[in-house]
Amino acid sequence: MNYDKQFYLYSIVDQKPEHDFSVVGVIDGSGSMSECWSDLCKAWNNFIYDIQSSFCIQFDDAAELQLNPKLDHQKGEGTNISLGFQELIKLVKSGRLKKNVIVVFITDGVGDDKLDNYINNLAENFTIFHEQEYQFKFFTLAIGDTFSHTIVAELKNRIHNSTLISSQMEYIQNSRVDFQNKLQQIKEEIFYRLVRIEPAVQLVPFGKKMTKLAPNQTIFSENPIIKINGEEINLKQYSISNHDLFQFVNQIFLKLMEDSTRGLKSVQDEANKQLQIINTLMQRVSQEDQNDYKQDIQETITKIKAFAQGQQLLKLLSAKDAAESITKLQAAILAKNTRRQDNYEQKKVTNEKLEKAKQRLNSMKKSVKIKTIFSQIEQFFKENTNTSPQLLVKLLQEKKGGLNLQRYALEYQVECNELFLLLHICNQ
Repeated sequence: MNYDKQFYLYSIVDQKPEHDFSVVGVIDGSGSMSECWSDLCKAWNNFIYDIQSSFCIQFDDAAELQLNPKLDHQKGEGTNISLGFQELIKLVKSGRLKKNVIVVFITDGVGDDKLDNYINNLAENFTIFHEQEYQFKFFTLAIGDTFSHTIVAELKNRIHNSTLISSQMEYIQNSRVDFQNKLQQIKEEIFYRLVRIEPAVQLVPFGKKMTKLAPNQTIFSENPIIKINGEEINLKQYSISNHDLFQFVNQIFLKLMEDSTRGLKSVQDEANKQLQIINTLMQRVSQEDQNDYKQDIQETITKIKAFAQGQQLLKLLSAKDAAESITKLQAAILAKNTRRQDNYEQKKVTNEKLEKAKQRLNSMKKSVKIKTIFSQIEQFFKENTNTSPQLLVKLLQEKKGGLNLQRYALEYQVECNELFLLLHICNQ
């Protein structure tokens, strides 16, 4: 890759989640699951109680799609993971699932079959499903110390699509408590309508190119002109913000983490290449951009450097340690993303800061740049009060507030961001 070439980052936002989804459990019913079976049944049946579209595939040395999605009778023989996922493929092909699908894989073992026996077939089928605009989110609840985190990572790589920031595996230590808690967290997952992009873009420079992906992520493009849902976007008009860079470095880190878990030999070289790209992009971040994300960006870059130096080899960890490491790291990233959206609601404002904000806001309202547009800005803010300033600016840039506000947000991005920040402070 030519590092002198111009690269573009663009954060795609969409605040309208879709709550219509199917849940499919691919659940290990082998004899070794007996110890936790009662706790699993209770948690699973509670989990699917109010889900309108739920299915359960139970496997041991055979697999079946149960007529009733509830868990009760345990099959109790050997472990053949591939049959469970072949049954999943049949279920998708049957057309009985909604377009948004949560796949919950629950197991305590590696299985009697080898990954190579079914992973290519799985990849081919799910590539077709992705092209048909299915969105799959893949989660594993892993029990004990004998499951394979490499198999889990490979399965996620084939099935999970359209987003990187989502949990890969959860380690079950206390079956009575953890099943209930982890399934509840999965239940809170959000789907968004897929965004169509032309030409194809990537979430990370070493990832596959996609023409359809979920929003609330930052895309990487080598083309200055793209179309999002048919609307042409000139990326040259958009400066790179610390928010964009924050999202992008996290996406790189998560992809490196997944590839390391899979045992790919390319991880170290890729990490070094990504550091060069990140360095190039950092030099293009507006000097006027706020510092909110800088510390977190540096923390993630430090973790990427560990991959570049060959110090992060997740495949070599024990299954338990790998699961705990991945869960902890991804949870931290998800928490930071959530905190970034909510921090303007949570921060307490002193009287002194409030008075200064009011004075600054009154001054800006009278300026030539802002006075003709301020009433529209204020109205847009009132309609999206709980959204962070950076995201509000992005929403305007994507014409969510009309063409007039889009032009303003493009030309005066820094001023627009400050306006929303002041409005947050003054409205607390």
